[in-house]
Formats: sequence, structure tokens, C-alpha cells
Amino acid sequence: MFKSISNKEIYDNSSLSFVFEFFTPLNKREAAAKFARALGKHVKWFMDIEKGNEPTYESFTVAPRYSNGYKEITLSTGFLPYQEAVHMFLKTMNVIESIGYTTDRCSVKTRIRIDESTLKLPIKLDKLNKFKYLLGINEEELFNLWPVQQNENRKLYQNHLNFIQPRDIYNTVVTERFIERMDPTEFKFPESDFFANDFSELGEGNLVINYIGGKDYTKKKKEAVSAINLVIEHLFTTLSSNYSYTAEEKRKINTIVNEFKTSIDGTRNYFNFKMLYPNISVYIDLKDDPRIVEANYTILREKVFKLIVGGGITDATINYDSRRKAVQVKDAVLKKSILIEGIEFYQCQIEADAHLCLFEGCTIKYSKLQECTIFSNNIIKGSKIINCDYLGGENEISMSYLDNSETKMINAELKECLVNRGKFTINSTIDKSTKIIKK
Repeated sequence: MFKSISNKEIYDNSSLSFVFEFFTPLNKREAAAKFARALGKHVKWFMDIEKGNEPTYESFTVAPRYSNGYKEITLSTGFLPYQEAVHMFLKTMNVIESIGYTTDRCSVKTRIRIDESTLKLPIKLDKLNKFKYLLGINEEELFNLWPVQQNENRKLYQNHLNFIQPRDIYNTVVTERFIERMDPTEFKFPESDFFANDFSELGEGNLVINYIGGKDYTKKKKEAVSAINLVIEHLFTTLSSNYSYTAEEKRKINTIVNEFKTSIDGTRNYFNFKMLYPNISVYIDLKDDPRIVEANYTILREKVFKLIVGGGITDATINYDSRRKAVQVKDAVLKKSILIEGIEFYQCQIEADAHLCLFEGCTIKYSKLQECTIFSNNIIKGSKIINCDYLGGENEISMSYLDNSETKMINAELKECLVNRGKFTINSTIDKSTKIIKK
């Protein structure tokens, strides 16, 4: 398992915790009892998705998940020393195989801690240089071990580095030195449920990874341990030289700088934009007068930048509604699954992690829509729809997970969906394959 004595020392000073997603015909009490006997730990079980104690070293938890389908549950462990954690990990995989199964939507969330003091690291995990970590991680090998699944979880995993952008895009001189510093006050560092590397718990001393998963992930034990080991070793290497870059990393930074400059210069003004993107039309209040567009272009250019660079759109109509201060996009295809916020989409094809957006007449797949407005004539499939407003009709939602507050009515035709919470309008229809957890 160990490549060298030094690596063994790294592992011996690391600890892990896990959240396993899986399906089982057993109820929570029965599943908890099976795990307790096999793992030698106390296992508490909970019926409510929103309740439950935090797992500890002595006591694990079983609880419903639901977001990937009815009958889905999780086993969550507390932090364990590396050797014990790997042993527990393998035993848990065996139990899941014996009592249930995994689908292409299931995954294992792994939290990693490292003892910086014992390993004599100059930097603690909460100060991890996230940019250097992403720049140097061997994602090619990780995705050879765990190919990206063709479902809602597949989207953004390998693109995390691409979403880091200067906060002031058009007034920033982008240089290698500027990129190397990666000062959080000068850069936006987006977070998403779909990233394989989750930095949201760094302040607690945890790195979270989501590479392991998919149908029958329990059969890939060797690949799972290899992925965890690769990340632990890379984490140690990064912390050992947190702001020092190798020659190879500097070559990558040079490429990033050139790409930044090209993208920024290409969208800096309306003249450059029209030269580089002739198939994207820009209007102001539905008027295409070049003088009016040029005079107002700076208002919407940052969102245009994200749509083109992040979303990869090549053909579209973009309008700025000055009265409502709204950026509206029509007839676009967003295939690169960008992180989007505060944009209205009309007759678009979308895969996205969207927040505070509006959709009218769109086809949406493998997306997460949070606090969005779902207007009329949308077709949504394989997505998560959280706390959204339904202000129109004729929306068709299939194979998706919905969770809405009681103050917001769901207005749609549901097929093979799972609804954790939600009230429905009289015009809604729900097929027999849709499950409502809380009516």
C-alpha cells in the first residue's frame, strides 16, 4: 500500500472520515444494526433528512439522503486514524454490497485531516494555497481511476481551476506573479457541489474530496484507496511548499495568463467582442444600435465574459433590460456547465449550477437550480431544484429531486421525481412513480 517510508509517515499522521451514499431495501434501523455488527461501532439511525447527530470516532450515523432517489441512505463515520479508517472503509464497502447497491449518482464524500505539527509542515491546512493544490493535482490519474459519470454529478469536476477569476477582471494587469500570489482579496474562488475538491471546510482543518462514486463503486476498493492516497500525498507536497512553484507549474501558469489575457481583451469592449464573436448578438432594450450597445456594453460585459469563457457559448442573443437591470440570454447552448447567477434564459439548452436565474422555454439537464424562477414551458431532467419559484405553467420535470419551502407552490408536471418538501398548485400533475416525502 505504501510507496516509501516517507509516505507511510504521511499516512500515519493523517485521519479520514466518510459519508457513503447507497440504496438498500432495509429500513434505517435494520441497516444500522448490520453496520454496527460488522464495523464494531455504535451506529445511530435517523428518519429525518434534516436531523441527526454528528458522527464521532465511537458512534456512526445512518440517515436518509433522498436527493438521488427514494430508499437512498447514508452511513457517516467520525474521523479515524488513516490505517483504521482504510480498514473501516473497506469493511463498509463490503456491508453495502451485502445489503444494498449503488447507482451512478451515488458517491463517497471523504474528509481528510493531516497532522501538520508532527510532519513539521510550515503551513496548516486552513492556509492551503488552493490554486497551487489544483494546479499540481494529478486529475488525469484520478479520473482514470474514477471516470466521470454521465449524470448530474459529472459536470464541473475537472473544471474547478477554470472558474478562478480576478475580482476586477477589466482593471487588473494579469501577470505570472499576480497569478502565483492568488490573493483571495483579488480573486474569486467559486464553490460548487459538483467540484471534486471541496474547500468549504478548510477553516475546520478538513479537505473534502468527491472523486469516489458511481454504479458499483463498492467493487473498486483498490481504486478508492489509491485515489485517497494520491490526494493525501499531494496535499502534503502542496503544504510543504505552499507558495513555491515548480518549473512545470510555472509553465501551466504561463498558459493560464495567456488564456486570461486573450479572454479579457476579447470581451473588453464592444468592438473587440464583435470581431471575435460575430454569431453572438447584443442588444440594449431590444435595440441593436451599435452606438447604444457600445455606450452600455461595460454594464454587462462581466456576465458576457462568464457565458463565453465559462459556458462556451458561440451562438446566442444577449439583451440588457435597462429598466429591470437584467441580462437576458436567448437561443444559447451552455454545455460547459458553468456557475451562473442572476441571468434570465429564454429558449436555451442548459447544464449549470444556477442561482437566482430565470428560465423560460428552456431544456435543462443535469443541473442544480437554487432560488431560481421557473417560468413556463421548461423541460427539466436529472436535476436538483431547490427552493425555486414557479411563476408560470407547462413545466415538465422528470427524474429530478425537488425541495421547496411551504411558502412556494410547485407548478409542474412531475414524472419519476422525488419531492422532499413542497406544495402543489391545482394545475400540477404527479405520476405514480413520483415520491413525496413530506406532503
